[in-house]
Amino acid sequence: MIGERLKQIRQVLGIKQVDLAKVLKINPSAISQMESGRTNPSLETLSELVVNYNVNLHWLITGIGKMFNTANDTSSQNGSWDNFQKLLNDRLEEIVQAHLDLMDSDTVEIPVSGEIAAGEPMENYGTLLDVVTVRRSLINGSLNNFVALRVNGRSMEPDIRNQDVVLIRYCNEWRELAGKICAVRIDGGITLKRLILDDVQKMIVLLSINENYQPILIDPDSHTDVTLIGSLYFLFRILP
Repeated sequence: MIGERLKQIRQVLGIKQVDLAKVLKINPSAISQMESGRTNPSLETLSELVVNYNVNLHWLITGIGKMFNTANDTSSQNGSWDNFQKLLNDRLEEIVQAHLDLMDSDTVEIPVSGEIAAGEPMENYGTLLDVVTVRRSLINGSLNNFVALRVNGRSMEPDIRNQDVVLIRYCNEWRELAGKICAVRIDGGITLKRLILDDVQKMIVLLSINENYQPILIDPDSHTDVTLIGSLYFLFRILP
């Protein structure tokens, strides 16, 4: 995010928000809003950053490359102030527009990265099986915070059916996700169940929705790997 990189610049330079605001000719509260991601800096603000602090424009927009330009980088653009300003504005518009086009795309493709058992844990995770296309508005946050998996089994029926695709949001906070439908890895195999924490017996209880399936009782001390992957965020189903 541009706001995060703006904060990095300020921290490296060792200046306060109010001081940066004076140089950029904006209100100090605007700096706070940019750094938190609530608003995006204008082209004029980005231009002031590049001019006043020799910031690498490409890094500022994309996060790729060095934070600051070297003397050689700057001199190659400074044949004259007018030429530099025009080059800067043209480059800003190109990069910002490309970034906005990407962010404004109506849909996004998410790979289905394996299967998740609706039953006993199974090992089939990390293999590309398919791709689902969803509206970007459904995704709250970065795509890196999610994984899509195909359900294999019937223990979560009728709510979650065999061959449905579930979108799991990564989270490893057991207390926070207690009571929710979660993806749990047990000794290499993963399963989809409702997570219950039994503090008295110090057990993890994984409940099925289908009453024909018995709960899975997990004693963490009896397994080499018990990992909470995350909770159910969205369900995809292909209707017949």
